[in-house]
Amino acid sequence: MDLFYGEQAECHHCHGSFNFNDQVVRRNSRLVEAIFHNDGLYNIDGRGGYPFPNRGLYEVTQKPEDMGAFRAPSLRNVALTAPYMHDGSAATLEEVIEQYARGGRTTAAEPHAGDGRMSPYRSSLIGRIRLAEQDKQDLVSFLDSLTDETLLTAPQLSNPWKQ
Repeated sequence: MDLFYGEQAECHHCHGSFNFNDQVVRRNSRLVEAIFHNDGLYNIDGRGGYPFPNRGLYEVTQKPEDMGAFRAPSLRNVALTAPYMHDGSAATLEEVIEQYARGGRTTAAEPHAGDGRMSPYRSSLIGRIRLAEQDKQDLVSFLDSLTDETLLTAPQLSNPWKQ
């Protein structure tokens, strides 16, 4: 938890609300901010390109700076929601943490080859993080603690249309 909420791993900047995302809208608020982030997954053309047709907010705005920008998902029950990232490209939480520790992802295989760390649109919140192996394991343990397996089998939540 200290790593998650601290400035070393900096997870809380995108996953800091009670839902472990950054999409909280307060009742009676006049300001609704929709925050999107490019986390350095792709850079297929050397100019920050993401694979069509899953290019994030860019698909709506057609603004280059929105290329690869997605909203941070909730981390509640995250241990049950693999695969991870917007395109399912990370199979495990360990892979996700390793990717963020590197400050993005480098892909050697075509057709998505490129160094996402060098994307001009990568969020300033995504940077290389120095984490020891124990730190990475501790982060996975904390993320696992956000999962409530009893929720999956709770009878009162099983069928909302049942008479």
